[in-house]
Amino acid sequence: MATSSVSKGCFVFKPNFKKRKISVPVGDYFNKGKNESEDGKLRFETYQLIWQQMKSETEQLQEELNKNLFNSLIEFLQKSCSGFQKNSRDWSCQIKLREIPTAALILGVNVTDHDLTFRSLTEALQNNVTPYVVSLQAKDCPDIKHFLQKLASQLMGYCVDEDSKEGSIQVAQKKTHCSMDSLSSWYMNVTQKTDPKMPRKKRTSSSQWQSPPVVLILKDMESFTTKVLQDFIIISSQHLHEFPLILIFGIATSPIIIHRLLPHAVSSLLCIELFQSLSCKEHLTTVLDKLLLTTQFPFKLSEKVLQILTNIFLYHDFSIQNFIKGLQLSLLEHFYSQPLSVLCCNLPEAKRRINFLSDNQCENIRRLPSFRRYVEKQASEKQVALLTDERSLKVGLCGCISVLFFFLHGFEMSSSVHLFSSQVSVGSTDQRAVLHLFRKEHMGFRGVCVSRAAAEDVGKGRTDDHTSEMFPGF
Repeated sequence: MATSSVSKGCFVFKPNFKKRKISVPVGDYFNKGKNESEDGKLRFETYQLIWQQMKSETEQLQEELNKNLFNSLIEFLQKSCSGFQKNSRDWSCQIKLREIPTAALILGVNVTDHDLTFRSLTEALQNNVTPYVVSLQAKDCPDIKHFLQKLASQLMGYCVDEDSKEGSIQVAQKKTHCSMDSLSSWYMNVTQKTDPKMPRKKRTSSSQWQSPPVVLILKDMESFTTKVLQDFIIISSQHLHEFPLILIFGIATSPIIIHRLLPHAVSSLLCIELFQSLSCKEHLTTVLDKLLLTTQFPFKLSEKVLQILTNIFLYHDFSIQNFIKGLQLSLLEHFYSQPLSVLCCNLPEAKRRINFLSDNQCENIRRLPSFRRYVEKQASEKQVALLTDERSLKVGLCGCISVLFFFLHGFEMSSSVHLFSSQVSVGSTDQRAVLHLFRKEHMGFRGVCVSRAAAEDVGKGRTDDHTSEMFPGF
């Protein structure tokens, strides 16, 4: 009996040539179509300019908010070093020489903001206290062996000069031989090179602290295992005279965690002092005042967007960095989706750009609902001029933009007056005088406003409530 079989197969042939990845400039993504390509690059450049200004403002604000905390920490570290430098035979001083100075830094549950704080803290300590600053995380230190390896590798990478760089690399590669004895001998060699006038024989236990100490930052103290912390503290206390060490515990919850992780026999080896960072809510309030409730930046958030960002902050992570990223995303979406956002800039530049508006951009302005309401309130002759004549339209837009910025200055002034009057006793003569002056100024700029709604939409290029917008509350 004859049989026949049919075999089918699927074969894949890879092409020999490689496709080149065409890099597209970021500004080109702002061009959705041919009609909007005329101002896409300008909108992207405006976005970059405003965001760089906001970013630098937030960095400066972060430094100012952490200044008091860092100054207290630096003062504590310097005091700890000077205390060990004093030669005293007092029994209490001799007992204190066996304790490791420890700063318990309470940062709060906003863990995503801790990295930025520790980076700034490391830079401040290296500039003011010691060049030997090391930061460790629990995920990199599952046991005492890896703990000492990470400590040695970071420490030797920080503090070597050009002549001894090759030798330090060889030492760092021998990770299996890392111990407190090797760290102590390494520290002695490094400090002797920096201070050659002091002979080794004359270096007593108390004079060891005349050299810069080693500051070890444990970023997430709660995540470290109990055994690793106990072993390291016990070993370090035995080598404290040879290897001067200061600990900084990064704590997100409560200082009680120290006593939960460490028994009394181990915690007694630490000289602990607590330091509290600024509250997350106070930090957010300062950010809102400096970035949104000011005339420095023409970009503002609508009520819905601001509510979403604050809800994420209050009910999810308490993270200032995530809030700022949300603000950046709102800024990017505003300039990307709104063609008239090209006018979201400072007042002189906005007036200059109005004079160079194209016919398509003028038609987009005429389609705005607020502009239509503004036209309906004008005389018949002016209505025809605004709807047909480009020059009359641009002159009217310059007036609307001026009114908008005048309102922004008035809002900032009212916020300042409210803050000042809230600090004055209720019903006092000073408060009544302040409120009287504010009413006079308020009536002044109320009389100037004749086109509030049109100025809002023109200044921010708003066509709906989905994106970020200028102040809607006046």
